[in-house]
Amino acid sequence: MTAAHVVLSLALLGQSDDKKASLEALQKRVDTTRIFMLSKDPNGDKREDSKLVEKPIFRYSDELRGIEDAAIWLWSAHGRPVAALKVERYREGRLKTPWLYCFASLSSELVRAEWVDAKPFQARQPGTVWRQLDDKPGSTRAARLLQMREMARRFSAELLKDAEGKQRMQMRLLTQPLFRYEESEEVLDGAVFGFTGTGTNPDALLLLDLPSKGSWRFGIVGMTAEGLRIRLQERVYEFPFTAGTGTVFDSWCYFHPEK
Repeated sequence: MTAAHVVLSLALLGQSDDKKASLEALQKRVDTTRIFMLSKDPNGDKREDSKLVEKPIFRYSDELRGIEDAAIWLWSAHGRPVAALKVERYREGRLKTPWLYCFASLSSELVRAEWVDAKPFQARQPGTVWRQLDDKPGSTRAARLLQMREMARRFSAELLKDAEGKQRMQMRLLTQPLFRYEESEEVLDGAVFGFTGTGTNPDALLLLDLPSKGSWRFGIVGMTAEGLRIRLQERVYEFPFTAGTGTVFDSWCYFHPEK
């Protein structure tokens, strides 16, 4: 091995160590987060724990927004994802503090999120409204994965850069599903897909869901303060531009942690 090869190998090793340390810092912030499902019972509110998917479902950066490293995690309950959290580290000087959290409910029920370094968030509305699809489910997991990829490609998405929707940016569907459901008593199959407008940052999530007793359905969740316009053939679904109007909304929020 030449001296040049040694220098290159050491540099790559250093980059690998840096990425590992950065991911550990992201994961440490997620591990203390708790997500609860809220339901009503005769004795008052009942809270049910959800389960953190052990590893991030997607890691990304976003040069345009100054995000050096970030990842997105999911929590699940009864076989399907119910909440998503982005933890983003911005380059020095971009913001007052380097860290930003973006949390969104993926559930058709109400959820509550608790952090050790920020005020808790309690949704006032479900994060997902399920809408039916006409496709007949495939008979195997392999067939259904191909089917979900084909269904996801029918959707198109735009990022709205202003409140009037005059400045638009076409979003692209990320190649691979970010997350695939495991079969459970309530769910036969499903997946989460991401649309990105800048870098590889998934600002819109598309959920494809197949209940154990039912047919294909979909839900759409936004994870950005910019507006979104999602199309499926002649149907259009919009999420308003919220930048500058606050940071806490009915089913999602974003904030800088206190530490």
